[in-house]
Amino acid sequence: MLLQARDPLFSGFSSAQEVCSVIPADYHAPVLKSCTIINTYLQNNASIRELPESVTELVQLVFQRIEDELIHTFRKETGILFPCIHQQNTASAHLQPKVIETMISTHQVLIALFRKLRELMNQYIARPDWSKELKDCIHEMFLLETYVFRWIQFEQSVLYPQLIRIVKAGKE
Repeated sequence: MLLQARDPLFSGFSSAQEVCSVIPADYHAPVLKSCTIINTYLQNNASIRELPESVTELVQLVFQRIEDELIHTFRKETGILFPCIHQQNTASAHLQPKVIETMISTHQVLIALFRKLRELMNQYIARPDWSKELKDCIHEMFLLETYVFRWIQFEQSVLYPQLIRIVKAGKE
């Protein structure tokens, strides 16, 4: 289900610290679970008989790049960015404007990679004669894209405006 009962998109947040506490469980976790499901299918099916060999190889490469980018980004957020934000009120840590620019750039890379994956996978439309396992994988790819785009939208519309205020306050 895409919208959970406590979906943060529909809740007000009073601080960036509060937003940072929600993101790992509500956004990172479903993305990583989806990646695991897709990765399992791709590892068990090095050659997808329903697709040309060249497409199969590209799908695996593009997905691996998406997964690597996501894992690296989530580690940066939970290991560096979020702790820095939590320290803003208690320490003299200063968030640099370049951090937000870098994260937005990462989001753009992910969007481009998902565009390529969608193109390779026939816009996530499965043919009736394809195996159930491949159809399930395609469905999971669609869910993954949806989860990632929701995470991007949430960060850019809720977290980043608060971070911009923190950056401006740090300059004063």
